[in-house]
Amino acid sequence: MGIKGSKDVQLNDVSKIERRMVEAMRKRAKAGPSPFKSFNSILMKFPKIDKSFEQVRGVFKKFDKDDSGTIDLEELKTCFRELQVEFTDTEVKAFHEESDMDKSKGVDFKEFIIVLALVYLLGETGAKPVKQKEEDKGKGSQLKNLKSRIGLAELESTFETIVDTFRFFDKDGDGYVSRKEMITAINEASPGQSSSGESIGVKRFEEMDWDKNGMITFKEFLFAFTDWVGIEEEEDADEDEEE
Repeated sequence: MGIKGSKDVQLNDVSKIERRMVEAMRKRAKAGPSPFKSFNSILMKFPKIDKSFEQVRGVFKKFDKDDSGTIDLEELKTCFRELQVEFTDTEVKAFHEESDMDKSKGVDFKEFIIVLALVYLLGETGAKPVKQKEEDKGKGSQLKNLKSRIGLAELESTFETIVDTFRFFDKDGDGYVSRKEMITAINEASPGQSSSGESIGVKRFEEMDWDKNGMITFKEFLFAFTDWVGIEEEEDADEDEEE
């Protein structure tokens, strides 16, 4: 496939969803550089991102109809219908499979965040338009309607922050983050401490490279990013509430 350790990525060798993610990131890169100038400036955003993600937990629980801790394909179809996010069954299945990082046939809370991010990132080209109320016309994208219906006013801003964070690491704007790019970005936060920065960069890269193919996609980046900001699994969050 030519991906291992190289950024000569052949998009015809990856899933349709990943191809669209990469193309979306490349389009963003062409529009201009990431607004973040250092990794430390990204760290300052973590508390706000964590708070925004936690607001999604109630939505997740609502659509986890059998209280299993995961959302299966049929539950995700129900979720999309109730939120009036209009994709075909084939597209919903593709979102579900792409977000099911551990291939368990169910989407847990962190993976559900990936689903919503993919809807946001790819929705403009992949979804049918949602009928708007007259007073909402002209106020923006489909996801803005989605977030207002489910009370997630900060979600779109959070996803934009994470997209900009990904672009900060993706120095050449090709839609993937390499090991070298990760180390370079981390080193920028610790000038004069290259050995320490390299060690941290390698560790972060290995955390994110879920499929161990030598490249980090946006969904892999986001999945690991939920750990960076301190998001807990559903069962851990429930235990904390009981204490």
